[in-house]
Amino acid sequence: MSLKQSLQIITLVFMSASLWAQDDIPDDHRLRVGVAAVSSNSIYLDGERQNVVFPAFDYEYKNFYFQAGDAGYKILDEKIWQLDVGLSIDFSGDVDRGDSPLFNHLPDLHYPLYSFVTFGALTDYGLFDVRYDHEINNKHNGHIISANYTAYFKVKDWKFYPKLSQRRYSAEFVDYFYGVGADFATSDLPIYRGHKSDVTELSVTILKNITPKWYWVNSIRNQWFNNEISDSPLVDDDQRLSVFVGVLYELF
Repeated sequence: MSLKQSLQIITLVFMSASLWAQDDIPDDHRLRVGVAAVSSNSIYLDGERQNVVFPAFDYEYKNFYFQAGDAGYKILDEKIWQLDVGLSIDFSGDVDRGDSPLFNHLPDLHYPLYSFVTFGALTDYGLFDVRYDHEINNKHNGHIISANYTAYFKVKDWKFYPKLSQRRYSAEFVDYFYGVGADFATSDLPIYRGHKSDVTELSVTILKNITPKWYWVNSIRNQWFNNEISDSPLVDDDQRLSVFVGVLYELF
């Protein structure tokens, strides 16, 4: 998505949300809209840093929510135990292969759509959860299994959410993003079949109220890829650093 297209969508979002906010909204709704940008380095060979600007939504209605690409429903939302199901799109993936000119002959990549289930426990030490994502729109038919720990602490008006994740990508996922099929192999780009791969992620999200209605959000995430991904002839690095910045306005 180009910057011009992103800005057009953002303008439409704010206009629509402003009209919606004029109506009488029940108290069990909450809607935040805004703009966000993410910048991440590409692990692909000769890949460029990827910079994207996009509209941001944060919506909740009773047990339903839409946050960070997840459209979910809370089946269980008790003091400790949590169980969520829903659909998800991970917009952080490098579907352009870093715009590397070396891979123009390869098939186009697309953002896969996943169904997910998450089971977690909220304790005095933070949130522990496991999550299973399965691709459902026939891009690679693979899955992701994640084990996550999220802590929380506050310094004055700043809220911090450090998170440690261990992910396992299925062979289908790795092959889709980092494999090279026989029909597209060359002397410089040999055949490579993906295998299941473990990825470690460390991130911290920072949230601050600028005013009672305006929120500033920042997140920094680093990913470490193991040999099943870094050994691919498409890949030139075993780490990816991403920086996210966003501003949200709470309409109701």
